[in-house]
Amino acid sequence: MSARKPSAAEMTALLAFHATVSGAFIVAYLTGDEDSYGMHVFSGYAVLAAILLRAGVGLLAPAGSPLRLPRPSARAVTAWLGRLFAGDAKARTDRSPLTAWMAAALLAGVGLAAASGAVADFFVTVEHLHKEIGEASLPLILAHIALVFALHGLKRLPPGLASRWTAWRSTPTNRMIP
Repeated sequence: MSARKPSAAEMTALLAFHATVSGAFIVAYLTGDEDSYGMHVFSGYAVLAAILLRAGVGLLAPAGSPLRLPRPSARAVTAWLGRLFAGDAKARTDRSPLTAWMAAALLAGVGLAAASGAVADFFVTVEHLHKEIGEASLPLILAHIALVFALHGLKRLPPGLASRWTAWRSTPTNRMIP
């Protein structure tokens, strides 16, 4: 997780990556039939190129850079969820470690769909596998969108909600009676 504020160039690079991958994936997904096969292939290679470029930049990016590849950690997720359910208001506004898991899953899922499409260009026997991986990538993308909205909504919850949540979870023996 990045401890510093991203620069304008880093944010531009991340936004350009998101725009390229999401736009090209949508075009590839919608043009998978025979009538628009050329557009499907072009947009699939655009997705593959963007992911390979992102992986290259992510491997070379220094620690602390938002361009660095995600480092998922189960321990970080457990600690963050513990803080969140304990009512720590800062946990709601901190960057969630769930985003690293989602980014890794998306890079792998969409990258595998694009790579299998490139292989299917040369080996027709891989076409069915490519189609199935592409179909499986769509729920991943929808889960990513849902996670982004959920985490954004979590930051917007009223501050008093956390204290009510922890009071509700407390036992009668540790409650303070005013």
